[in-house]
Amino acid sequence: MKQIEYCEELTPEDYNRLREIVGWKRLTEKQAVRGLANTTFLISAWSDGKAVGMGRALFDYGYTVYIGDVIIMPEYQGCGIGAHIVQGLINKVKEAAEEGGDLMFCLVAAEGKEEFYERLGFQRRPCEGLGAGMSMRVIKHE
Repeated sequence: MKQIEYCEELTPEDYNRLREIVGWKRLTEKQAVRGLANTTFLISAWSDGKAVGMGRALFDYGYTVYIGDVIIMPEYQGCGIGAHIVQGLINKVKEAAEEGGDLMFCLVAAEGKEEFYERLGFQRRPCEGLGAGMSMRVIKHE
């Protein structure tokens, strides 16, 4: 495996390329630009000048954190890149959070990736005291 470098930037083009590589829907250019611009923390992984992974966090600077778009190119999965990115995002939020305050990290795991997140300390829902994780996709029509 080639050396991996990490940074806190990603172009909308690289974002959409990574999304497509793992079978996710391509976003419009405007969606990609706005989504990245409104991301609180982003970590991307690079090999030979090419983005091979990413993850981002949306933090309200109070209690709630959403971890989203954790994407690692298939040929780079299983090498610790995803764990490095998620733990890095958690650390960035903890550094920015109020001392002694509780934080709730939420995410929607891609099907089959639940065990990856469990190894990082996330808990499947539903579980005791927490209901089912839920989502809703809406397409705005003009």
